[in-house]
Amino acid sequence: MANTCVECGISWQVTPRDQAFYDRMSVPPPKSCADCRLMRRLVERNSRTLYKRKCDKTGKEFISPYHPDRTFPVYAPAVWWEDGWDAMSYGREVDFARPFFDQFQELLNAVPHQGQFVVGGTIQNSDYVNCAGYLKDCYLIAEVDYNENCYYGNRLYHSKYLVDCSTCYDSELCFECIYCIKCYGLRHCRECKNCSESFFLDNCIGCKDCIGCINQRQKQYMILNKQLTKEEYEKQKAALKLNTFDGLQAMRKKADELFLTQPRKPVQNENNENSTGNHLYDSKNCEECYDSKDLEDCVRCVRVFSVKSSMDYNSWGDKSELMYQCAASGDKGYNLKFCTTCTTNNSNLDYCGHCTGCSDCFGCVGLRKKKFCIFNKQYSESDYKNLREKLIAHMKKSDEWGEYLPKQLCPFAYNETIAMEYFPLTKQEALKRGYAWRDVSDEKPNVTKVIPAMKLPQSIGDIPDDVINWAVTCSVTGRPFRIIKQELAFYRQWDLPLPRKHPDQRHWERTTGRSGIKLFPRACGKCSKQIQTTYAPERPEIVYCEECYLKEVY
Repeated sequence: MANTCVECGISWQVTPRDQAFYDRMSVPPPKSCADCRLMRRLVERNSRTLYKRKCDKTGKEFISPYHPDRTFPVYAPAVWWEDGWDAMSYGREVDFARPFFDQFQELLNAVPHQGQFVVGGTIQNSDYVNCAGYLKDCYLIAEVDYNENCYYGNRLYHSKYLVDCSTCYDSELCFECIYCIKCYGLRHCRECKNCSESFFLDNCIGCKDCIGCINQRQKQYMILNKQLTKEEYEKQKAALKLNTFDGLQAMRKKADELFLTQPRKPVQNENNENSTGNHLYDSKNCEECYDSKDLEDCVRCVRVFSVKSSMDYNSWGDKSELMYQCAASGDKGYNLKFCTTCTTNNSNLDYCGHCTGCSDCFGCVGLRKKKFCIFNKQYSESDYKNLREKLIAHMKKSDEWGEYLPKQLCPFAYNETIAMEYFPLTKQEALKRGYAWRDVSDEKPNVTKVIPAMKLPQSIGDIPDDVINWAVTCSVTGRPFRIIKQELAFYRQWDLPLPRKHPDQRHWERTTGRSGIKLFPRACGKCSKQIQTTYAPERPEIVYCEECYLKEVY
């Protein structure tokens, strides 16, 4: 069935698989296309943009993804989980003379929000983090679990001593890496597995002591895909001066030039059965799923793991099932529809936010271990079921049922959220689409010295210890940033020059350097077979089908 998106105007199809799922969940087809739906849900996830603000209950200052100008109350995490307040006290009757979303917005703005998304009791000496659990001695990382001594990164798991890394697993002592698994001592590498002590690798497995290489397997002492002896390698490596800023820049350019002459895999998927997407792992019967792991029977899921039988779902997962049009909700969730930021052991929820351990609730906010509630008001089981059906009928009349939460209910500006990573927009474009925007405003740094990035010394050996008392102005944006003591120790240990760019700019460049979440038709660069790939036809990369790529590499 063909539809026209109410957001962007494109034509899109409701497939038989889509319709079967809608029937199963008792919801109508959505009115917007898949991209516009995902964009809206991604705006519910602000993982990295943090602010200093005061807890509205204690007055104590803490770090939060909610800007201080938000009008709803925000509690520090430990306070939010205390028994000193009751979300049920904000309960209210359903007013059938008014739209549901207007009433839900009023409840959202009244109930206190958890001011920082961390797993209580698992965070040690890691105050400046978000969407996190089980951390020790970490700083400015987000969407992370089970890490130690990691700084300036996101989506890191079971790792130690990672700096400026994104989407890395079981790795240690890596810098500026993305999509690396079980790696050690890598710098400026992408899409690598079981590699160590190397610079500027791309799509390598089991390599050690290599520089500027792509598509290599179980190799050592290679530079720019050329095999060398150990002595030749050490001599050429010293000549490259990779401990200097200019040396790294020159090597980056040489590596990128080489990479454009070598074939690419059409997508970065592993151990999947009957599945499509990109950066999808260990999954079965999935369609257009991205940046996800351990999925089964899922469609259009992004940034989730351990999920079954779900559709249009992003940002969490963890043993969740039957999730539809939900964002930032998970951990044993079951049968949730149109929910945001609901955590741990929820089931049968509709249009709920910030709930934990609840079941059979509709339009509720901030509840814990409650059942049969609507707008935070308690009902008997029979009264709940009757009122729920009546409310759904009311929402159908007002054309609300089956649609995700309106944009004005989102507490974040578009450019504060991970939506910018997948669908980058200008301020004008975001505002035109009805999203909020927040202009960046940095506090004046309280430092002894401010230095332009390009005036920093070439190597770490020429950097004085009191650089931690300076501010450096970003070479791209002009924004000031600081070097923390632990970070400086990392650069000294690995003989790396100080970064010249603000952490946000470094993150942005890692994000834009990865392949995306759209599949394009394209001909294999070797056999001309038609393939689906994340590389658009007009892009310069050489892309092979999976069969030709494996023959080339192995």
